[in-house]
Amino acid sequence: MSTDNLQDCTNDIGYITPYDREVYTKDERVMVLTPWTVQNICYEVIKNYMIENPPQDEGYKFTQRYSPDDLESGISLEIAYHYKDAVVQKRPGIYVSRGETGFVFPTINQLIGINTAESEKQRFAMLQMPINIAVVATNVGFAEQLAEYVFKIFLRYQEVIKQDFCIRQFKLASLGAPQLYLESKDHIFVNIALLATFDMGAMIKGDDLKIKRMSYAIFTSCIDQPLSTNIL
Repeated sequence: MSTDNLQDCTNDIGYITPYDREVYTKDERVMVLTPWTVQNICYEVIKNYMIENPPQDEGYKFTQRYSPDDLESGISLEIAYHYKDAVVQKRPGIYVSRGETGFVFPTINQLIGINTAESEKQRFAMLQMPINIAVVATNVGFAEQLAEYVFKIFLRYQEVIKQDFCIRQFKLASLGAPQLYLESKDHIFVNIALLATFDMGAMIKGDDLKIKRMSYAIFTSCIDQPLSTNIL
């Protein structure tokens, strides 16, 4: 996941929530939040956690553990629909996907600021999106243990994730019941649902003629000198 495209956690649109003012400084920078990057944040959190905290260290009995090397890893971790030929059938597997994203516009005409002189408009929206983590394993007990290993990551650290990435709301929402995996009667999957709400903003710059300052003078009989001033 690339982090080359960085910007201020306020989305560089001049809008700062009271929460941001209390917690963040202007020097702290995170990724621009979009549905794709929020999905990738969850993927990277799971990946980094499993590298540093193998299941055996957490008290689980199964021997499989995750490795960044796809061919050596005992657990497959993928973004949903981005399957790799070498590991597409590897089980157990963890697949991170996102659901349909909703948009909320809390301000009139989506505006949070206007600079008429420079033909600039600042727009703001809140995005609400579910994130789904499907855990697939060879039997129901294994699937339940692996799902528990994964959902505990967000149970413990959802507040830290929210603050570190400037996500407005982030929470573990539900743990689905074990179900038969459609591809095979020998596999069970458990779905973990997360909910995220995050901000997106944009600066719209028009190509209108800019309003410039011009001088004018007021002549009066009260004084000998004219009154000069500047207006927009």
